Amino acid sequence: MAAFSLNIQKHVEPGLVTSGKFDGSHACLAAATYGGNILVHSPHRQPQITGHDHEQADRKLSWSGELAELQIGTEITALSTGKFNDDERDVLLIGTATHVLAFHIEDNSDIFYKEMSDGARCIIIGKLGWFPNQVAIVGGNCSVTILDSQGTDVFWTVVGGVVSSLAIFDFDGDDENELVTGTKDFEIKVHKEDNILWETKETAAITTLTGLPNRRFVYSVGNGTLGVYEMAQRLWRVKSKHRVVVTRSFDLNGDGTLEVITGWNNGKVDARSSNTGEVIFKIQLSAGVAGIVEADYRRIGKSDLVVVSSTGEVRGYGSGSTMDTPEPGEAMRELLAKKQILQMELRQRATSLPSMYQGTKLAVNLMTSAGAARVGLASGPGLLIYCAIVFTEGVFDGETLVVHPSRPRGELEVELRPPKNIPVDMHVKVCVGPAGSDLLQVFEMTRQLPRFCMYEVIKRPVQIPGDFGKSGVTTELAERPQRIALWLNQSLILPEEFEVNEDRQNHGGIEMWLLGMRDNKFHCFIADSNGKVTIQTDDSTFAGDIIQSLALYLGLREVSSELLDSLERVKELKEIDARLQAEAANETTLLKNIIIRLEDARILENIDDMRKRLVQLKNVNMDLIKEHEIRIKSYRELTGNLKELNLGVQRAARLRVGKSASNTVARCRAAIQDENPKALAFAIRHG
Repeated sequence: MAAFSLNIQKHVEPGLVTSGKFDGSHACLAAATYGGNILVHSPHRQPQITGHDHEQADRKLSWSGELAELQIGTEITALSTGKFNDDERDVLLIGTATHVLAFHIEDNSDIFYKEMSDGARCIIIGKLGWFPNQVAIVGGNCSVTILDSQGTDVFWTVVGGVVSSLAIFDFDGDDENELVTGTKDFEIKVHKEDNILWETKETAAITTLTGLPNRRFVYSVGNGTLGVYEMAQRLWRVKSKHRVVVTRSFDLNGDGTLEVITGWNNGKVDARSSNTGEVIFKIQLSAGVAGIVEADYRRIGKSDLVVVSSTGEVRGYGSGSTMDTPEPGEAMRELLAKKQILQMELRQRATSLPSMYQGTKLAVNLMTSAGAARVGLASGPGLLIYCAIVFTEGVFDGETLVVHPSRPRGELEVELRPPKNIPVDMHVKVCVGPAGSDLLQVFEMTRQLPRFCMYEVIKRPVQIPGDFGKSGVTTELAERPQRIALWLNQSLILPEEFEVNEDRQNHGGIEMWLLGMRDNKFHCFIADSNGKVTIQTDDSTFAGDIIQSLALYLGLREVSSELLDSLERVKELKEIDARLQAEAANETTLLKNIIIRLEDARILENIDDMRKRLVQLKNVNMDLIKEHEIRIKSYRELTGNLKELNLGVQRAARLRVGKSASNTVARCRAAIQDENPKALAFAIRHG
């Protein structure tokens, strides 16, 4: 049962709920509401009687009993609380599409107001191993910025997409926290200073990340998937038709072990074992979950789990409390389903296996043809394939494909088109039996699709575009071609195992031509006997994936390279935005003057002058609306170009490993801030 419940009777934006002790002792809730406002609820607040008032012209926190409202005036995209330095009071961090505001609730004053060209999609405050103090980490448009207590940039790096979630925990077991980022491009990465310790790709945009003890973390993605990783190994995952809004960790049953707490958009809140994913408790709210926080809301000396719905309902659960358990009818249905499965298994075990199935085997082969990777299945003599079920992540809608031929056949091919260059685990179940049989044998097997399975090995093309060799990457690996050949065998689907022949014309080198089956573009991979590798390609993303995969396989920590490429500039769009802001300011001043003159005419009862001012007011208002639409369009274009710019920096960094990659990012960042295209081009080419 809930330890307490209340209703703040305000709509709360999903995912924008946090808690903090803004005066250093009393736990408060802070939540974003409609219209760019922040609602603060403090049930134990003492009225402040002071001789002075901290005036803020733009932001004024006004209290009304237990509630206070802070007007930001623009859409809030991120909300977080935490402590800087030795101050016991929590700071409220507010992120928008263009700025980050650090605000002291108790003092009713700004700490800093920082412009963020990449926006602030998510924010957390925490202690990272490579900084001496607490820092604010801001995830934006393909970038991560770390700010100190004064709002100064102390770290900046690029990531593969718009950052949608952040977490801090000890990933590698060195008793120092690392940074984990999740993006809308399905990527999860673990950052330690300038290095990427580990990365993986999921099946949809990452929505939440939460650290757990024992080097574990919880993740959720936009298609309703929830799971737990222990370092680089996934322990479990579940999938729902509903969407995860928030994840937390909390010892709900009081057994000393943290459970995974999940809030869903349909109003369900469940607690799962972090080891198995088994549901221990669950409740159902009348509206979707907006946020879940941990706070000592009753002032009893230990934290409660506080759940907030999108309609303002607030419930608190203490550690060791009993949340609502499943209804008796639901438990009976689950037991009946298990009984039916067990009875079916008993009937199958009681049936004698025909002699024709003894020693039956199923041949499985991976190949590339007709623009896709394919898995070929072939049954034994006298047997036919009735059905094949293929389960993979991120390849099929719903992650599962059932192939059921109209007539059973001895051979069957399943087409696979992975959208990204990542290894894909494939689980296959095949039903095999003789013609006309109602008893089938089921084969289960697991295969892994290579990372570059969507690139087909071809002979050297007869016609090669004239500018093909002008774009590419060259790097010195100092590795024997034989080891590179082993990597090729692991990373591509080859008709036969590739071996380096030292008697060939290239004297033990490698030259392999590839056809990208997603876009039908040619790529050439060349490695000489001295370990110099050249990748001739127009696709910088593909070149970066090759370099990173090679470095991981060969265990390299430092790789430098050269790239010939160009990036779009955003200087012109920034100038346009500045001009539009100036015009909007002039129109606003004119609007205020017209309203004053209109009020004067009303007081003097001058009807003709009132009509004139109303016409002027209408015209200025229409101009303001048009300018606002232009500004929105310009801002969207600017955001898109900034994303492309950051992605270009990331591609350039992925063509290097170790310090070379971090130096490339730093020099590109400096060139972008200075708006120096020559320096940017030099940094991309030479690191």
